[in-house]
Amino acid sequence: MYPETGDWALGVCGSFGQTTANSVIGEADLVLAVGTRLGPADTVNENPAMIDPTRQTIVQIDVEPKNASWTFPSDTVVIGDAALALAQITQAVSAPSADTVAARKAALDAARETHGFFQDPGYDSDDEPIMPQRLFKEILAATDQDALFTCDAGENRLFMTHYFQTKSAGSLRMPGIGAMGYALPAALAAKLIYPDRQVVAVSGDGGFGMAINAIMTARDENIPIVSVILNNSALGWVKHGQGNRTINSTFADMNFAEIAKAMGVNGIRVEKPGEIGAALKQALASGQPTVVDVVTSFEPSFRDVTSPLAAG
Repeated sequence: MYPETGDWALGVCGSFGQTTANSVIGEADLVLAVGTRLGPADTVNENPAMIDPTRQTIVQIDVEPKNASWTFPSDTVVIGDAALALAQITQAVSAPSADTVAARKAALDAARETHGFFQDPGYDSDDEPIMPQRLFKEILAATDQDALFTCDAGENRLFMTHYFQTKSAGSLRMPGIGAMGYALPAALAAKLIYPDRQVVAVSGDGGFGMAINAIMTARDENIPIVSVILNNSALGWVKHGQGNRTINSTFADMNFAEIAKAMGVNGIRVEKPGEIGAALKQALASGQPTVVDVVTSFEPSFRDVTSPLAAG
């Protein structure tokens, strides 16, 4: 894995990924797929504009044999540990010339510029309620280089996938599509494994409500995670998908910061963009479980982060 702040980063690919990643992969003549089934979500419903075995050479590395050529026929399949296989490939291939590296870097830079790599006006938005992009920018600014993040299922996960620019490899953990309530227990486990690293759980108000009992565990066992809630009083993905016929997808306004205080942990309510940074720094410095309840806008939709390739 590679940090998305790196000079060679493309971002996440797939249905809700970066256009830069989808475009560069689609133009490649060789695709090296490591630890992925190349499933529908990763390949925009197997769109041939992104992955096409008739015009691309596909090399697949996976520890699970059943994943080999599961969705696309691979020209070469390697069953084994990814780290070992990649190390052996590195030893076997010749290093490209400096001119080749420079040309590839120039092409990548051009693609990132063309497709607006992690460029969105929402990152600097002062709108109220708060835009998710602005929240993610503030989270990255407030956290350490090696901070760990867990995110929940739902529309907040799609926003994290698309807008959250990781600054260290392997720092973001997320569930499958329907695993609401994942972020909090995953954060508890991460903090127990890595006690010296900052651990931040990011969830929507729906997912947080499903796993709120994890806050009691954090309190009782003194596990100082920070929980950040995108609180838009809705099941965003569901409600946006329902359009004008909404059914059981809208919540009453809920102040989770006050609920957290009643449970015996720190709670901070954030309603203005200018308050985000200070709230996060306070939460991270407290050394105690802390819930940061951020009132976010319902205006952004999963459609805003859906790949243009999905329209086909």
